[in-house]
Amino acid sequence: MVKFCPECSNILRRTKIDGKYVLICRCGFKEEEIIDDKDLSRQIERKKSALKKNLIIVKEEDKISVHPVVSKICPKCNNKEAEAWQEQTRSADEPSTSFFKCTKCKHTWREY
Repeated sequence: MVKFCPECSNILRRTKIDGKYVLICRCGFKEEEIIDDKDLSRQIERKKSALKKNLIIVKEEDKISVHPVVSKICPKCNNKEAEAWQEQTRSADEPSTSFFKCTKCKHTWREY
């Protein structure tokens, strides 16, 4: 729960001083924080369960592609599909470089 300073209405920040938690304001106001062990453990469990619900594990292979898939033969595994994109790697008056990434073995190559 957020608490505010009764003197200047700023947020009280939680700080540990001499092993005790104290709520301190920039204006100098201090208030000892009273922590109920049951309440603290409930807050920790609530935060852990919220983290577990929102936790997404993404492996490198499982990333969603943003590039279009085109018909292109991979020089490494002969797969017939690859992701494609273009980048301007040289000066502006020269054509862009086409990059391809195999959908099977993830080999990346380029064509000028």
